Amino acid sequence: MKTVSDLFVLRDEQGPILYAPLNVAAARVNESGLAAVAKYLRGETLSPDESDVIGMLAQYKLFEPGVIPVNPERFMPVHVTLFPTDGCNLRCRYCYAGAEKIRHKMSVAAGRAAIDLVAENAREVGRDNFLVGFHGNGEPFCAYDRIREFCEYAQFRAEKTGIRGNINTATNGVLNDEQIDFCLAFFSNINVSFDGLPELQNRQRPFPDGSGSFDAVDHTLKRFDEGGLSFGIRATLTTDSVDALEDVAMFISERYPHCSQLHLEPAWECGRCLTTGEHTPDVDVFIRKYLSAQDKLEGKYLKLVYSGARQDLIINSFCSVCRGSFTVTSEGYVTACYEVCEKSDPRSERYFYGSFDENAGCYVFDQQKMDALGRLNVENMDNCRDCFCRWHCAGDCSAKLLGMKEPEEHEGSARCLINRALTLRQLQKRMREREE
Repeated sequence: MKTVSDLFVLRDEQGPILYAPLNVAAARVNESGLAAVAKYLRGETLSPDESDVIGMLAQYKLFEPGVIPVNPERFMPVHVTLFPTDGCNLRCRYCYAGAEKIRHKMSVAAGRAAIDLVAENAREVGRDNFLVGFHGNGEPFCAYDRIREFCEYAQFRAEKTGIRGNINTATNGVLNDEQIDFCLAFFSNINVSFDGLPELQNRQRPFPDGSGSFDAVDHTLKRFDEGGLSFGIRATLTTDSVDALEDVAMFISERYPHCSQLHLEPAWECGRCLTTGEHTPDVDVFIRKYLSAQDKLEGKYLKLVYSGARQDLIINSFCSVCRGSFTVTSEGYVTACYEVCEKSDPRSERYFYGSFDENAGCYVFDQQKMDALGRLNVENMDNCRDCFCRWHCAGDCSAKLLGMKEPEEHEGSARCLINRALTLRQLQKRMREREE
């Protein structure tokens, strides 16, 4: 166990806020209260009134050291994400992978071995479930035969071990009725990439022939909604679509009433963005529109989510990076990042830390690379040291912000501004709920 004392002073329109993220503790103070806290932390003698202030604030556990996460000494993943294929049936204008026709399809042996590993690990560590997910640098259902094979095998392993197997997937939602029925039968949760309004979906996420995909995905989402499946939607915002963010949120809330969350992300300028001219939206506009949409959704079932604003989490690494899960590409490489999925990507030298050995029928992990990946945590990022978000966003996506740089070279980005603004809003909401 490792403890750290982190205390930050935040400010909003109502004045100062003391925040201890590791204890999920916060309290409003006035300027004299801040002065008393400063004296207390310096070890100076306090007046009776100042002592009263410190005593009151201590009730919120603001001054107690908090426990930070420590990665397990032994790599025992109980969650695997499989990339069945690198092919895709859409040509999204901002796709980070630029996926097109199928070049690779995951071998049956690689998928089964991954499921074996997480199922056995779950049994060994006493978990009551293991997790199998599908994602990829393409559309997973372009390899529907593989998905069926792996889902049925996960079900078989669950029955054999007596441990529940939870299965989820990401998809672009272009599915036929057979595939939709399969989803309803096998998946515990699905996340659908979908930009909401018909005109945005059709323009940003077209079929290869340029025609729009809204009707196809809308059909899938309506069936999920009617079928009682737990699902969320992920929308990507560009300079051309960010102004419609509020309309997108309300449209999804009203059209798919059982959709539980809307995950919103600004486009990252890589992949197909570099040739289509799509751009990351202005950060201030994104924040303003996001918060406005959040206000409009107050009291509704649909919740907004942003990857770097996770006030309810205490973590030291943004993603799984060698903790309790691993990800396998369609070629059988083990990657620490969904966006680093091709051997040709220069970042693969850092983020690929294993592969499936077809001859041995098992996965081989590179311990040296795993140790190096373990260093990509916020404790090694000096730029994050004075940021109140650091235990929530954990320095954000290292593949995006660092690439091949060392953690000490973390310089932040516009995403940091988004993380802080949205995390502060989450904190304010929690404080209001506590006072009510």
